[in-house]
Order: sequence, then C-alpha cells, then structure tokens
Amino acid sequence: MTGQRRDAKTAPFEKTPRLVTFIYIMWVFVWYDPDWFLASLGAGTVFVKLYAFLYIPVLILLMKHLRRDAVFWPYLLMIGIFLVWMPFVENRGYLLNLFPKVLQYSLLTALTVSVLDTPKQVITLLKLFLFHFVWFGVQGLAYSGVPWHQNLSNPDSLGPFMTIGLACAYYVAMGTEIKKYRYLSILICLMGVAGTIMSFARGAVLGLCVVFAALAVRTQNKLAFLGVGGLLVVAASISIMIIYPGGEFWVEMGSISDEGVSSGTGEQRWVLWKSAWELFREYPILGVGPGNFGPNAAQFLSARAGGDVGGGFNSYANMYGIALHNDYVQTMVEQGVVGLFALTAIFVRFFKCVRFLRTAAVQEFWASQAEGFVDSTSLALGLEAAMLAVMVTSVFYPQFYINNWMWSIMMFALVTTKICRKNLVTTTLNQKATLSSGFHRGHSGKARLVR
Repeated sequence: MTGQRRDAKTAPFEKTPRLVTFIYIMWVFVWYDPDWFLASLGAGTVFVKLYAFLYIPVLILLMKHLRRDAVFWPYLLMIGIFLVWMPFVENRGYLLNLFPKVLQYSLLTALTVSVLDTPKQVITLLKLFLFHFVWFGVQGLAYSGVPWHQNLSNPDSLGPFMTIGLACAYYVAMGTEIKKYRYLSILICLMGVAGTIMSFARGAVLGLCVVFAALAVRTQNKLAFLGVGGLLVVAASISIMIIYPGGEFWVEMGSISDEGVSSGTGEQRWVLWKSAWELFREYPILGVGPGNFGPNAAQFLSARAGGDVGGGFNSYANMYGIALHNDYVQTMVEQGVVGLFALTAIFVRFFKCVRFLRTAAVQEFWASQAEGFVDSTSLALGLEAAMLAVMVTSVFYPQFYINNWMWSIMMFALVTTKICRKNLVTTTLNQKATLSSGFHRGHSGKARLVR
C-alpha cells in the first residue's frame, strides 16, 4: 500500500516531459531572477551571462516545435521595429537595454504556446507565477523594496508588482477548491495591499483602487467579495497606521490633486509628455526609436528653444536620460503609430482570449482537467484583473519593456486559449466521426433488410 502511494505521488513528476521542464526552468529565471540573486550573494555575474546562452536552445527548440498558432504577429511587429531602428537610433545602447527582454519574452512565449498542451501543465506554470509574488513580497515588505533586484528595489516597480499579485491571487482564492491554495492566495492579497501602500507610489495606489473597483464589479460571488474585500480594507488601514503613523500617506495621496500639472512630479510629467508629442508630430510612423526619446529631445528640441522648459528641466538637454513615466506615450513617441498599433493588437487579442475562457464549453473542459485548482472563469478574470493593473499603473511608470508582467500575463492567455481551442476542435471532430460512423452502420443495416 505504501509503495502504491509513493508511485502515485511521484508519477506526475516522472511523466513531465523534459521539454516542458525546460520551459518551467526558463520561466523561473524570468520570474525569480535566480542569476541576479546569486550575483547579489557574491557569485559574480557568471550566471547572468550563462542565462543569456539558454536562449540558444530556445531557438533550436522553436525551429523544431514551432506551431502556427504560436506565432503572435504583434510581437513580430514590435521586434521588427527594434531591428529597423537598430542602425539608426541616436543612442543604440538605450535600444539594446530594452531589446533583449522583448526578444526573450517573445521567443519564450512562442515556445511555451507550441509545447504545452494540457491544463495541468499550465497550472504548474501558474503556481510558479503565484509563488513569485510571495518570494518578492516577503523581501519587499522586510526591506521596503527588494534591495538586490534591478527593478523591484524601486518603489515605482514594487508598488505595481504587488497590485498585480493581488489582482491575480484574488480570483485564484475565489476559484480554487484546494484550501492551501486559497489561503496562500489570500496571503498574497494581504501582502499586495501592504506592499502597494508601503511603496508610497501614488500611481500604484491609484492602480490598487481601480483593481479593487474592478473586483467589486466583476466578481461572481458578491458575498465572498464582501468578506475578502473587507479583510483587505482592514489590512490597508492597519498598514497605513503602522507604516505612516504621522499621516504622511494621506498627505502624499492628496498631493495628486494639489499638484495637477502645475507643480511637482505632475508638472514634470506634463512637460515630458508635451515634449514627446512634439517629437511624435514630426516622426509619426516609426517614432524616434525605442528607448531614444531622451537623446532626441536633447538634440532636436534643444535646437529650437533654449533655457528653462519647466518641470525642473533647465533645458531640453536635461531630458537625455529621462524616461517618460507613461508607457503609452513612450510607445507613441519611440515606436510611432506602428508601435501603438502593435500594442493595441496585444490588448485586443488578450481580451478576446479571456472572453473565450469564460465560455461554457471551455468551463466544462477545464473543470475536467484542472483537478480543482482553479476554474477557467476565475482564471480568466484573474488574468484580466492583473492585466488591468498593468495597464493602469503603466500610465505612471515605465513597465512594458523593462518588466515581464505584461508578457507573462499575455503568455497565460495565449497558451490557455490554444489548449482549450485545440481540445474543443478535437472533441467536435470526434463527435462528427462518431455520428458519421453511426450513420454508416445504420445505412448498411437498412440495406441488408431491403435485400
């Protein structure tokens, strides 16, 4: 009996194909950054450099396993913009800071969609995704940021990250039948509230409010939302009182309306966005090149006007190394109408995917395969809420091209949709074959009776 239990427990791991395991490992590198973590412990950057070489087997595997439905043309269009601009941009180094991530996430998404073919494999990936909010959340709360991380050490990244974690985890908590994952997801929600508040980032807090409102509107179980939502509000209140006992939090949040576009960071953003609009009007098709707003503003706008331009900038030359703190404006000025079209296509496809995941046929199929981890509707709503958090906070902070969040959430939507659609097509074909076989048998029987 003991041997049978041991076999039952180890079988899922033994049956995991090596290629699928490789994909899990690659996403662990994307989400957990173990190479950078080891570097922070004194291991040097050798593992960071070795990680880049892992994309050689990714390319080789893609050549062998690439499926047509894994080719996502908006990603190809975005990669094309980077390649077209590479020889011509003012500062190629800025472009090369962004391009490797865009290329890596696109290739890994294509391989994931090509290879994964069961809900159980997606669920394993989703669990890894959920756990990374705990991994970074604990460090972020303990140290007011993740000190060794290249992005999450900055509150402007940590705050949105925690909000995204809350958005995704809430629906897992609502949609799972497994208690330990329900409790884990609620813990992530609580950490998400505390981490967003601790980040002291106004845009992240605004994103949290929008996500919370979306949860209230979209959640299917209103009574459960009242319970969990009330717990999150209490957690938020306690966090504010403990972290900011002097009322600094409310003063900072109130400055959103006080500053407007006439002072502080509000004025700075407004000056940057107006400058971006001027450049976009001159280069509307492909923009000025990825990552190159600052160098172009410093060169071309400085030639037209000197002196103080407002927002704390003594001249346009001071904008050289500045990001726009708005991914939509950044895409507009740096990739033009073509880049905006690609970005819009990504979001349109995403919302089509999550709508498909809520259909009755998908719900039935997913329920038969997911082993109670999460139903397809909750999964779809969780991805939708997480993407909403990304979209809202990206109005205030650069994220699309420096963090993996949009790409990761899109990957889940694409691979889950592919698996469900493939299964439904197969089921339909099998049903037609069964009906056709029954018809022929019946027709043959009638013929014999006539004779």
